[in-house]
Amino acid sequence: MAVKIDREVIDEFCQRLFRVLDSLGLLPRTLLAKPNEFEKYPRLLFGSIRRYNDVDAGFKEWESRILREAAGKNECYPDIEGLRQWMLAHSEKFVRKANLQHLSTSLYARLFQYLYPRRVLANAYCLKHRGEPAVLGKFKRLVNAQDLETRQDAQADLEALLDTDLLQSVDPLVSNLKTVYANEWETVVDDAKKSLIAGAHYYCKVLSGTEKPVPAEPEAEAEQQAEPHDNGKEEEE
Repeated sequence: MAVKIDREVIDEFCQRLFRVLDSLGLLPRTLLAKPNEFEKYPRLLFGSIRRYNDVDAGFKEWESRILREAAGKNECYPDIEGLRQWMLAHSEKFVRKANLQHLSTSLYARLFQYLYPRRVLANAYCLKHRGEPAVLGKFKRLVNAQDLETRQDAQADLEALLDTDLLQSVDPLVSNLKTVYANEWETVVDDAKKSLIAGAHYYCKVLSGTEKPVPAEPEAEAEQQAEPHDNGKEEEE
């Protein structure tokens, strides 16, 4: 007998969840990280919801943990609260065992599919500007900020640079990627900017040459790997 899955809700949920986690710097910077490194924080959320059989209680427990582990990222709290409110509005979907099982079996593929274009774009930018003092200096200023005011100013400065320079400098290098992800390209670019800022410490190392990013896989192969899959028959609801 086919199992009914609320696929549209799950698809939107994953986009929202992954975006929040990436903005907190809690998703891997390299695509060759182990599956458990990709899945850690989503699975903690699913586990909390199962334990309480309640979305709000499970979410609050999970929220407390991720905020501790993403110290200094309190500016992301509105996005976390937005995710909580959205999940509460669809709470009946997240206590259904079939939906949680579907999320569990398709999680790695969904995460890879989400991160692939964003990481390729971010790495292409850093490799293009490796060793350039003007770009490296803006990343270092954010990394070295000692107080909130300085951090906010440094972040705004880096955001302004990326708004004008990200696509301009890497567009010829990611033409195939742009074609593959044409339907969501603007979102991918916006997310890549946020990822560069959230992961400024890591990308500062890439820009300075002390960290070498793992080369991305060809787009076709990545698409094949990233197709969400499930074990067992399912039926969309």
